[in-house]
Amino acid sequence: MNLVSRKIHAFLLIAAISVAAVSFASNSVFAQVVTLLFEGRDADSKTTAVFEAQNGPFEIRWSATGGEFLVKVLDEKDSSLVSSPPQERKDAGDPPMTGNLAFEGPGTFKLGVVASGPWHIRVIQTNR
Repeated sequence: MNLVSRKIHAFLLIAAISVAAVSFASNSVFAQVVTLLFEGRDADSKTTAVFEAQNGPFEIRWSATGGEFLVKVLDEKDSSLVSSPPQERKDAGDPPMTGNLAFEGPGTFKLGVVASGPWHIRVIQTNR
């Protein structure tokens, strides 16, 4: 292949990669604006600090490595509004329990975590 042909091929390859990257970045899933409303790490059962969701939906994402895990969205009076399904790990070699739970705002909320062992939770508000 001669030098001019190589330069043309390199230019076309760079152009194709650039177009693919722009297309990928403009995908609505990746273009969403997200706001971290709450993040916590702890172990065992706890009620988290209060967080505020101004508008729109939010999502609770978790990972837990204990034997059991369940998270509830609570209002200011500790009433349960929605709950994740209970999860269990039988063996320490099992993968972590993970999941997400979507919920609509606005409001003031906290989380009731029922767990045996370490967990990490993020509450993320998405603005679609």
